[in-house]
Amino acid sequence: MRKMLSVPGWVSRFLVRAKREDGAVAVQFALLIVPMTVMVFGAIDVSRASGEKARLQDALDAATLAAARSTETTDAGLKTVGDKVLSADLAASKAVLASSTYRLEGTKIIATARASMTTSIANLWMDGDMTVGATSEVTRSSNNLEVALALDVTGSMGGSRIADLKLAAKDLVDLVVQDQQTPYYTKVALVPYSAAVNVGSYAASVRGAATAGTCTSPGCASYKFTNASGSLKTFAISNCVTERTGGSAYTDAAPSSTFLGRNYPSSANPCLASTITPLSTDRAALKTRIDGLSASGSTAGHIGLAWGWYMVSPNFASLWPTASQPAAYGADRLLKVVVLMTDGAFNTTYCKGVISQDSGNGSGAASDHINCNAPNGDAFSQARSLCSNMKAQGVIIYTVGFDVGSDASAEAIVRECATDAEHVYLPATGAALKTAFRAIGEDISRLRISK
Repeated sequence: MRKMLSVPGWVSRFLVRAKREDGAVAVQFALLIVPMTVMVFGAIDVSRASGEKARLQDALDAATLAAARSTETTDAGLKTVGDKVLSADLAASKAVLASSTYRLEGTKIIATARASMTTSIANLWMDGDMTVGATSEVTRSSNNLEVALALDVTGSMGGSRIADLKLAAKDLVDLVVQDQQTPYYTKVALVPYSAAVNVGSYAASVRGAATAGTCTSPGCASYKFTNASGSLKTFAISNCVTERTGGSAYTDAAPSSTFLGRNYPSSANPCLASTITPLSTDRAALKTRIDGLSASGSTAGHIGLAWGWYMVSPNFASLWPTASQPAAYGADRLLKVVVLMTDGAFNTTYCKGVISQDSGNGSGAASDHINCNAPNGDAFSQARSLCSNMKAQGVIIYTVGFDVGSDASAEAIVRECATDAEHVYLPATGAALKTAFRAIGEDISRLRISK
């Protein structure tokens, strides 16, 4: 039943006094106080309601995003996830959540919420509290995603640093790779790198088969060369690969047209044990591979970067199993992403498959270097050329410089290589590294609020 309008006590007393004084003007003024009071306090109520409605909308948007990022596929499951966020965001609100709904329609999640608030004076003409409402709609997995993580596992990443990297990388995998792979897929590839990149069973396909025996020219199972000190050395070929030279050096041309560089490593700076993982939708398998990473060797960041590109390049597709083959450039609703993580200077370059004599400090002993310079020049210059060509193909590049603040060259390449300043992260601690990877994962898998 609608409430009757009642006059506050102070207004009644004012009217009585006005009557006693028999002042017509005073009576008229007193009578005006009632609607004026209603208007003033009513406006306050309306303003409060407007603020609470905006707060409810923001909270519902956040709740719907959280529900969309989850792996829930039922309305009830989405409501459980969404309401947890919604209730937390409304904890300080003057409005009380009355109801909420979450509905999955194809790739969209549509949510509604209603909240009630007690008014100061509007309840004199309203039947109960004031109610505000909000609606939010989020598109779930509106793009196909192909993401390659180029991860620095060099010797300087030992101890707690590699442990922090593993947690950060696994967190990103959980954010990006979804359970549902239709109508849009989300895939991640892994490229651990140190002095080179281990391509495992793909070695012969990408750098050419090695002939038996020992040769004085690259191409055999063992290579005898003159080192930077003028002595003869013999190193065996590995399943790692190095930079490509010639006209295709900074491109993603198919390896069938131009082989990648061979790798003849020393025992002191061997081919890393961890191999690449082509694009995969298997979160558990990806995280198992991440858990298996170990830190050793010097830093050929430009080679890790190049292989991040190759993992999402359609020109390398024929190497991989069908499910791991990247789509063509420019395909509809497709994002190709490379995340480059490094903790320092790119100090290792190659000449004829052996670390070159002009490699930087930290690339091993001079006696393990060949007596020629890298034909492509220093690693930072190579990385810049690769990044420029990747971006020209529409590849999005995120860079993470882990505690590189004291190395101006390393920080510079992190800033220059990224798509733009918003894609650059410079964490200084393990906790900040995990935060950076989470932020990148959320950005990659961002879900657009369509309404």
